[in-house]
Amino acid sequence: MNLIVAGLSMVITLQPVPDPPRPPAGGSHPRDHDVLVHRVTPEGEVNHVATFTGAGVPTIVSLGGDRLLAAHQWFPDDIPEEFDHIAVHFSDDGGRTWDGPSPIQVQGLPVGTRFPFDPTIVRLPDGHLRMYFTFMTGRRFDESIPRISSAISRDGVSWRWERGMRFEVDGEPTIDCAVGFTGGRWHMIVPMRGHSGAYAATSEDGLEFRRQRDLPTLQMGHRWLGCLAPTDDTLRFYGTAQVRQLSVAARDAGIWTADLQSSGKWQVGESLSVPGADPGVAQLADGTLVVVTTGPPRAGTPSATRRRNPVPPKRPTPSKQEIDAQLNEMIASANDLDWDRFARVFAPGATGFVSSPGATSRLDSGTDVAAAFKPGFETSSTWPPLPRRHRDVHIQQHGNVAVATFHTDHAEDQTGWWTVVMRRQDNQWKVHHVHASVQSSSNSNSTTWP
Repeated sequence: MNLIVAGLSMVITLQPVPDPPRPPAGGSHPRDHDVLVHRVTPEGEVNHVATFTGAGVPTIVSLGGDRLLAAHQWFPDDIPEEFDHIAVHFSDDGGRTWDGPSPIQVQGLPVGTRFPFDPTIVRLPDGHLRMYFTFMTGRRFDESIPRISSAISRDGVSWRWERGMRFEVDGEPTIDCAVGFTGGRWHMIVPMRGHSGAYAATSEDGLEFRRQRDLPTLQMGHRWLGCLAPTDDTLRFYGTAQVRQLSVAARDAGIWTADLQSSGKWQVGESLSVPGADPGVAQLADGTLVVVTTGPPRAGTPSATRRRNPVPPKRPTPSKQEIDAQLNEMIASANDLDWDRFARVFAPGATGFVSSPGATSRLDSGTDVAAAFKPGFETSSTWPPLPRRHRDVHIQQHGNVAVATFHTDHAEDQTGWWTVVMRRQDNQWKVHHVHASVQSSSNSNSTTWP
């Protein structure tokens, strides 16, 4: 499922126990959070039944009847060798009481692999359990790009790594996946880092996932950070609301939901009045939901104090040279007819419009934007327009966002009018929106934007 942290007691190699990670400046330390367990009756009554202390990023799965397994990243201060590992709990009474925590073991991981984190556990038709997790070499994102891998188990405590990656995106981190099964197919959703959209993928066997069309934000403040759980005839997503962006009334709504439609689209449903973030959900035979979430920082912890008195981190102001370099990379790749290079300038959640007097196309993801321009990279093609032979460039900067406008010259005395919105995140600039419009020069004015 989802947050940052993980673990396993592994036998593959002997290494010194790493120092506990430090919280980011003004941020929240994972050891200051707890996992909250609630039961929600079919009538909507919510009851808090358990708390797993010093934990986060939970997942939960039904093992049949009233037996449940819950897993989470674990941060025990008194057991340093298990800090930032994954632990599991079992319940035999529908989630009312729990044992544990018990640290898991994962065998077969390559030397140098970081402890698995962001667990999502599903039950397979043969009764085995599969845990999807974030796989990474080293302990920092700038050392290794995180990807999604998996391990398999009979009992939920002893696991064996399944070689290879289940899902990855070239050059982009993929973490916090949600996985569910319906209609003979496995579905995976991976929230985009720094965006409200998500990657989507499907698989016939749960091992080889193929990327599908990216998912847009369904409503303001709704993140694709949560879990997938089966309903009677489809899958339901339970997601995290970004409380700071919502009104007081919406803040009380708790966890948002959406059902997968036969068309492949997601339809927003009723919310659950359950506190916390990054939910995991299991449904019992009587319709009761057992919900696990990462709670806010515990009262009295340093993270809770910082939350009441946040200190915004200082960020250096981006330079004009950085902005020019990103725009020039987009234009140079078009001049060189290098589509792969061109596609990399767009953020995964980028949007766009491409229009001419005869047609207009709306593009809803970075993949769609790059694909829409691909035919123009054929040397004999005149459509869609490419940002070549540009002039009259004007750039406006607003902190980590820059807006560039310019003209391009095209065949048959046509002029292109371009707006490119760029944003810097994690010290990297990406194009988040592009608007390209082509019209006859006789109907345009080179000094006035339409």
